[in-house]
Amino acid sequence: MLPMGGSFDSWIMLAGGAWLVLQVAALAVFRGGWRSAAWLSAIAMGAAVAIAVLGVIAGSNLSPIWVVLALPLCISWIVLLWVAWFLWWAISSARS
Repeated sequence: MLPMGGSFDSWIMLAGGAWLVLQVAALAVFRGGWRSAAWLSAIAMGAAVAIAVLGVIAGSNLSPIWVVLALPLCISWIVLLWVAWFLWWAISSARS
């Protein structure tokens, strides 16, 4: 049993939704190198989804595990990127 009575599936769906919102917002807000860094998790998740889809087409029932395994890495990356960007923004705004 997971905390707050949730199942693993619901936590994965929540994490996937949070990642998608943070990813889209990052690509909309960030500029320059920050946007390039944000594309890293989008490309990684895109590759995981592509592998999962190709695996399902080939008849594998375990291929979606790639998305489940990539999600914690991608959400960690995008959250850390937002934290770093916010700190950079706060420091650069304070200097101005």
